Amino acid sequence: MLNANPKPAPAQTDIHNDNETPCVKLSLKPKMHPVVAAFLKREDALLDMVDAHGSPLNVIFPEIVRENIQSFQDVYTRNNIQGRIYFTTKPTKSQSVIKEAALCDVGVDVSSYNALKTTMGCGFAAERIECTGPKNKEYLTLALQQNVTINIDNFDEFDQIVAIRKALNKREKTRIFMRVTGFESARLKFTSQDGTFGMHLKHAPQIIEKLKAHSDDFDFQGFSYHFVAMAAEQRIVALENILQLSIDAMKQGVDIKGINIGGGFDIQYAQSREDWLGYVDKIKDSLRHYGQAVTWNNGGLGFRNEGGLIKGAPAFMDHAKALTGTQEFESLIQTPLPSFGHMTMADVLNDCLLELYIEPGRAMVDGLGITIGRVNFRKESTHGETLVGLDMNRSNMHSTHQKLLTDPVVIHRTKDREPCENGLYYVGNLCLSYDMITYNKTFPALMPEADDLVIFINTAAYIMDFVESETLYQNTAAKVAVIQQGDGFRTFKDDTYNPITHKALRGAL
Repeated sequence: MLNANPKPAPAQTDIHNDNETPCVKLSLKPKMHPVVAAFLKREDALLDMVDAHGSPLNVIFPEIVRENIQSFQDVYTRNNIQGRIYFTTKPTKSQSVIKEAALCDVGVDVSSYNALKTTMGCGFAAERIECTGPKNKEYLTLALQQNVTINIDNFDEFDQIVAIRKALNKREKTRIFMRVTGFESARLKFTSQDGTFGMHLKHAPQIIEKLKAHSDDFDFQGFSYHFVAMAAEQRIVALENILQLSIDAMKQGVDIKGINIGGGFDIQYAQSREDWLGYVDKIKDSLRHYGQAVTWNNGGLGFRNEGGLIKGAPAFMDHAKALTGTQEFESLIQTPLPSFGHMTMADVLNDCLLELYIEPGRAMVDGLGITIGRVNFRKESTHGETLVGLDMNRSNMHSTHQKLLTDPVVIHRTKDREPCENGLYYVGNLCLSYDMITYNKTFPALMPEADDLVIFINTAAYIMDFVESETLYQNTAAKVAVIQQGDGFRTFKDDTYNPITHKALRGAL
């Protein structure tokens, strides 16, 4: 029998349509290179560019890579350290950037067969190339035929190289690094998270024996390591471990030129650290019902509300670290090493006559790329949120391990646009419900409408083309290179850009 007087259902907490609560407005201005900022002021030219090349569109400013390289080279000079910087191709597929880097005093780190072929075509000679990453026999064979340096990841790879050398009847020694992992310290406990790179330090005796047994085959450059993310204390332990391993190997008769500490030096995406910290606080506050939702479906981007307490961890990178990538690098080499009597890494390297090799990765392409999407439509979501659909999708501006939260720049076809009071989310062109471009609400001054442009800043590193695909037959982004010339700019196809030719044409050589 039905209850004639049912109890009222408990009130549902839904902050999506809470029109009575003032909206928490998020704003996070992107850090922007002056050349990029100057280019974005040419709104008519940008509109014409997208009309010509389509949406999405990736724009590269290749000459900025020279500044990024120089900033790391200055650290070497200030600290009297010898060695080599390796520009890393993994973060970007832009050939114009590789060609610019080839004109600088750096090596190049490649991580696939096709990347090796591409870098050689972009102007890098074999003696400047280092092959890293998982390698099949085709990749190893080409590397050996071209006499490039190989960063060996495991014992099977070592043995395969020996066999291929024999098949090729190689007489010239092959330059190699040996990648290691499994760092330990009595004063610091490392995370138990497993990893896929390198040979564990517990196998150091076998590594050294192999190097000694094949001294006629290999010109050993040194030990290397790679970390996706590492706290400052862990970096110090890794340095101490690899330095001690190098010293032990030298005592056993192994010739070593230096150590390779990889990269992992960060980018500052946000203009202000103060604004960034306030931004994160606002995300947390929105989960306490202080305002309307500012993350898609009130997901919190890794944070959650448990009984009034905000728990969880951010599912996004720090957009405004206290130090730039080069400052972080310099701080690392100047930090005292407890296991070496509190000598700095620079002092230990110089005392041992060792060189230092680094692979800065994302920091090399900091600030030199933007991604543009043209607006297709505007609509309302199920819960009343404003959605702006772009002619691009999540694969065109997405990475497997980071989210870009800075405000995109919006360029309107006309100024006849209504104010954007309650914010919006950008969605993509895939017939998939999870094709979200932004999971954080943004608040442009005016509401974007069809054919306007939405421009995401600093996307060259691991964002614009790292996981890009032709899912559902949608287009991948065209890529153009832009260089500043006097008060103007010149535009080229990324893959045909030739810095030597174009510099000669403008009298810069």
